[in-house]
Amino acid sequence: MDDKIDQELKYSHNQELAQRKKLMDDSMDILNPGEKEILTARRLTDEIATLEDLSKKYKISRERVRQIETKAFEKLQKAMLNASKSNNLLPKN
Repeated sequence: MDDKIDQELKYSHNQELAQRKKLMDDSMDILNPGEKEILTARRLTDEIATLEDLSKKYKISRERVRQIETKAFEKLQKAMLNASKSNNLLPKN
């Protein structure tokens, strides 16, 4: 009986992870290519790119890279929240 419960929990957990990944991937589509690349390089990889690295790559200031990262992150959060609400993925209060 415990094995069946463990399997159900694993399945449920995997379903939730797949749902979150799809939500993230779909929400990333609202970002332009530069925003997507900067956000990914700064927050979504194991080896985080520095502001300096990205400023050299894009030939913009470190501050501008930071601004783009912040704007992209806010856009992504908003898109994910809206998608979560419209798909009834958030708990009801």
